[in-house]
Amino acid sequence: MSVTPRGMSVQEAYREYRAGNFRVNRRYQRKLVWTIEEKQALVDSILRGYPVPLILLAYTTDNEGNKSFEILDGMQRLNAIFTFIENEYDVDGKYFDVQHLSRAKQLAFEGHFAAMTDSAKLLSAEECADIADYTFAISEYPGADSTAVHEVFGRINSYGRRLSAQERRQAGVVSSFSDLVRDLGAEIRGDVSPVTLDLSDMPSISVDVVGEMEGYGVKADSTFWCKQGVLRRSQLRDSEDEQMIADLAVSTLLNEPFAFSGKALDEYYTPSSDEAADIEQRLATYGTSRLKTEIIGTLSVLREVIASVDDEPNALRRIVLPGSANPIKTAFYAVFGAFFELCVNQRKSPENNSAILGALTDLQTKLHVAAGQIRSEPRKQNIQITAALIAEYFKDKEPPAVIHSAGAALPFENALRRSRIETGAYECKQGVLRLDSTRDEDPDLLDKVVNTICAIANIGKNCEGGIFIGVADNLSDKNRVQNLDGIAAAHVADRYVVGVDRELDHLGLDLEGYMERVVKHIASSGLSEPLRAAVLAKCDCITYRGRSVVCLWVPGQGQYSTVSDRVFVREGSSTVEVTGASAIAAVFERFVG
Repeated sequence: MSVTPRGMSVQEAYREYRAGNFRVNRRYQRKLVWTIEEKQALVDSILRGYPVPLILLAYTTDNEGNKSFEILDGMQRLNAIFTFIENEYDVDGKYFDVQHLSRAKQLAFEGHFAAMTDSAKLLSAEECADIADYTFAISEYPGADSTAVHEVFGRINSYGRRLSAQERRQAGVVSSFSDLVRDLGAEIRGDVSPVTLDLSDMPSISVDVVGEMEGYGVKADSTFWCKQGVLRRSQLRDSEDEQMIADLAVSTLLNEPFAFSGKALDEYYTPSSDEAADIEQRLATYGTSRLKTEIIGTLSVLREVIASVDDEPNALRRIVLPGSANPIKTAFYAVFGAFFELCVNQRKSPENNSAILGALTDLQTKLHVAAGQIRSEPRKQNIQITAALIAEYFKDKEPPAVIHSAGAALPFENALRRSRIETGAYECKQGVLRLDSTRDEDPDLLDKVVNTICAIANIGKNCEGGIFIGVADNLSDKNRVQNLDGIAAAHVADRYVVGVDRELDHLGLDLEGYMERVVKHIASSGLSEPLRAAVLAKCDCITYRGRSVVCLWVPGQGQYSTVSDRVFVREGSSTVEVTGASAIAAVFERFVG
């Protein structure tokens, strides 16, 4: 196995980029983190003819000899030059002139991006040619052996000075524990995506930490961590959120607060260490899915408790540490631990949100606070102090909030975000009533829902998705709902949560009856097994920002599915029926192997 060095011009690289041949594996790649200033510095180096660091790619070749590249090192650099070509930012007040790069010119003409047309703000023809002709130093590494690729990535980034401590821990490490931390980090930040995706899709799942990155899907100040004052934006950029998640996960698996230090956490990421072997065994015994559900559910309940009383920025920090602008890591750990004890271990649900937050007033001054090494016993005492303050405002309820309603809000929100990229795997319906003056029930809607369930399941083996009733997927429907029903929608990732509560009076149903109608229709449909049973087992009605949404989760299947022997598939965001033996056989082939 060898590394092949060569040159690749910016023009060639851009062509490969727009052909979808640059891929990013999120199991070990960082999100986009460069600021505009860092991007501008790279373009300035290219304009001056200075060398830039080597770009390392792992390549695979299809049956026709076409290459695609997984980026091992150089993602930030490639993104910087491609976004400059597409006029997302200037350098010294000047933009790239797309007239001098035919592929960019064509894409701008087709409306894929807005090109600068003011000639006074464009680079000269000579400067644009210098950029297009600039040659990157590229090394290509055979990518057939994924284990070797992960090892190469880890070794490259272990030497880097620019990675934070947590990024170095995660770089190239492939274990159940590191995967858990990565997945939870993305879920909580809101930048969930498939494991691998095109480089061009990276901005939509990257976090804007400085408030200047157009097109980035998640704003740092809107994440739980920054909005509640738990972390600063710079700390989020350095992946300290994932460090906190690792801390919480280790504490849960050890069944006692982790005696945290950077060095102690390092051991859980060192494959040869006893700690790493122990945490892998504990995670296998506890269950990855269970731990994810419990941590996400607890955080989701906490978030909804805060938002129901005070949805302004830094609400939690203003409560637990009034008058301070410092991060509240100590208080957050204690609050999370107390909520976990009450919601997960005792299966209780918040009963009086205002009283809970009132009891947490000035909490951090009541806790043991330490820097550097944090001992286990003081952390345990902090959790006990916090739980004692709020326990009386939690009550027994079945099902508990951590697995229902408030606890399901964050996974629902993330599914709406994923729908921007995975358009085929998700579908939104504003409701079952038509948005006209008659307000009649759409007699075909639930049949369409069943067909779409089948189509989502047929995307491929073990592909998951969902259908949400009570969510408008365009501005027109959102505005129509507001005019007809007086409902102000909750805006999430270009989707609008309008809820189904507004339809109840028109239908003469309560929420339970509405849900029952949907469930009965699916149960009596011709949807094939085991898909039908799997969907019915995961039907849920959640409350999101005071609005009820019916969630029909579609679990991944190991075989193709049908509706009364008819086969449906997704074409983009549309559901279509497949006819003809060869077309049906092609769907069957998706599940072979």
